[in-house]
Amino acid sequence: MNKYTELSDFEINKKVAEKLGIRFTPRNGVLILSATKLFAPSNNPSDAMPIIIDNKIGLSPMYHSNKWTADSLDYDFISVNKNPYRAAMELFLLMKDAENNNETSSSNNDAGIN
Repeated sequence: MNKYTELSDFEINKKVAEKLGIRFTPRNGVLILSATKLFAPSNNPSDAMPIIIDNKIGLSPMYHSNKWTADSLDYDFISVNKNPYRAAMELFLLMKDAENNNETSSSNNDAGIN
């Protein structure tokens, strides 16, 4: 189950910015990076596409509906949304969660914790 489907675009954008280490100021439901730059990868292709490309996220239309799927060959996750950028950002967060879980498990194993 995708735990990110119930979050607002603002909450998704905020989590993506946090995962990327981007400094921002949240104001009126928008992430502000500077006086002239907003960050909204769930809706803005210029913010989303570098993340999609860097993380090798695939986007495909679902021809039987007006939704898009986001997937990655390296992870066993899929995200579906009417907005392709939103689907990709949900998948990005799932991928980062999996990476963090793997790092935590590796550190516990290295420390002799089972």
